[in-house]
Amino acid sequence: MATLQGNSTISTSLVEHRILEHVKQALRITLDWQAPEVTIPRKLSSLQFTLTSFQRHLDRVMSIEEEGGYMRDVLDVKPNLQCQVECLADDHAHFRARMRKLLPELNSLNDWNDWDDARFEDACNCVRALLDDVDRHDAREIELLEESLWTDDGGEG
Repeated sequence: MATLQGNSTISTSLVEHRILEHVKQALRITLDWQAPEVTIPRKLSSLQFTLTSFQRHLDRVMSIEEEGGYMRDVLDVKPNLQCQVECLADDHAHFRARMRKLLPELNSLNDWNDWDDARFEDACNCVRALLDDVDRHDAREIELLEESLWTDDGGEG
């Protein structure tokens, strides 16, 4: 039976996931920004701003999932899925580590007197790869939830 606290956590998680999806979309739009009047430093500034927002929202979603979110619920219902839950939790640690590395790399581009287009494009590709990995992770989370909550184990006579 769902509790008021459980419903609140689910509602919060859904809202945070929606916000994260919007921020991911904004980040992709920023990465693909090709308007001729946009200078690389301007694009970098927008990318830094949007990536910082992405980091905050991603961390918030992952914290909700880890601290009273779906991970505990899945294990309560299906302890045999512990390996999959642990793999998803490991993804969270990897995402945090990548963000700790990526933001300083982007910020260091401000320090270059002679602009380095190749370094900027490499950083953009790293952001794209991170977004793709987060999308795959989200899909695996959905599969896990479906498996844990909608799979009938039988037992009825």
